[in-house]
Amino acid sequence: MIQIQEVNKTFRDEDTHVYALRDIHLTIDKGEAFGVIGESGAGKSTLLRLLNALERPDSGRVLVGDHQVNQLSRKDLRAYQKDVSMVFQQFNLLNNKTVEENVRLPLTLHQYDHPLTVDAVLNFVGLEDKKHSYPSQLSGGQKQRVGIARALISRPTLLLCDEPTSALDQNTTEEIVNVLKKAHEVFGMTIIVVTHELAVIKALCDRSAVMEDGRIVDIVSVQKSAELTDFKSYHERAIEVLTHA
Repeated sequence: MIQIQEVNKTFRDEDTHVYALRDIHLTIDKGEAFGVIGESGAGKSTLLRLLNALERPDSGRVLVGDHQVNQLSRKDLRAYQKDVSMVFQQFNLLNNKTVEENVRLPLTLHQYDHPLTVDAVLNFVGLEDKKHSYPSQLSGGQKQRVGIARALISRPTLLLCDEPTSALDQNTTEEIVNVLKKAHEVFGMTIIVVTHELAVIKALCDRSAVMEDGRIVDIVSVQKSAELTDFKSYHERAIEVLTHA
């Protein structure tokens, strides 16, 4: 279980303070596929960065399982981060390395007890024939599938996806969402998806936090048949597409 309790986060911008997160309270169940949705600047990515300890809150607590993430020592933090994988908006592949080398990269940085093989994860994402290719030879969707394979190879218990489809067209977005859905079903890890795309939340997640101006304005659950309207505020439209939990 993940619990975020009374969390606030501020960034300094010259002489001003930017309030990225304001009094965040959130609970995510173990094994859940959970969304975080909102417009740019709503605080979504900052919230995600608290969970992999790339940022620490100014106040409050971030609890993941038995770990209070914002209080871990360097040694304990390294051990914790081995169980967390990321899927990025811009893929974050090394252009001078092959697909195989990119996917294997986590295993060269840490020792894992039961990692998957490169062949297994490439087969899982449908790229077994691209093993010796370089990123420049791949489409955007293929690059993201390499990123997912790299994230899965260590068998993480927590998979964080930061705008995983925003650089892709609609058809490719559907492919990536289907890969993530299959990964959740097969491996059973907790998945948290940050996005501004309502369709991704509807297809992938059971519940979602709706964020606006650094706050969680609602926690909602997916309603598959709802339609968007254009004249309401963003979070009103999001809540209309989803049903209250």
